[in-house]
Amino acid sequence: MWVFEDKSKKLNVFKRFVDTYKPAENLVRPSSEELEHYRDKLPAELLSFWTQYGFGSYGNGLIKIIKPSDYMDSFYPWIGGEDFKKLPIIVTGFGDVFYYRKLTDTDEDVSLLDIHYRKTSVCCWSLRSFFDDFITQKKVADELLKAQLFEQATEKFGQLNEEDIFFFVPALALGGAENIQYVSKGTATVHQSMLLGLV
Repeated sequence: MWVFEDKSKKLNVFKRFVDTYKPAENLVRPSSEELEHYRDKLPAELLSFWTQYGFGSYGNGLIKIIKPSDYMDSFYPWIGGEDFKKLPIIVTGFGDVFYYRKLTDTDEDVSLLDIHYRKTSVCCWSLRSFFDDFITQKKVADELLKAQLFEQATEKFGQLNEEDIFFFVPALALGGAENIQYVSKGTATVHQSMLLGLV
């Protein structure tokens, strides 16, 4: 079994994250097999975080820490096919995907797949910066996570189940708008795949 080194130091990377986005009570911790599978694919800090906290909802579902394998089938078609140096690690309440990229032995970044506007962008050049700074910024919560609209949708539809997201009907690409009257609720992977085929 893989033993993490200096776990307390690694988890400090996530202190601002869990202070900003409160972990749900029903998080699921990874198995030893899952940890071993991702040992050479994801940073040790993230695997330590999975072990300490787990997969599931943070910030009442505004962010979900995910098992990459649960989203690979709906994620990889968006980026041109399977590439295990690119792994989905977070799904937002509106189904956008933050993914980790191992660029070289020493270089990495965290990027965003915006399924509604059909674009990708680099957020941070390190996992540490992403969790300790980028994702905890109010501007990011307001603009990328759509925090205010998420709160309105939660009041209207109730809290999201583990597999669900909020989305727009019609889709933004087909004339919808970021307004509560266009918001609906459904399965994340189904909607991610459906949006890819729309245009």
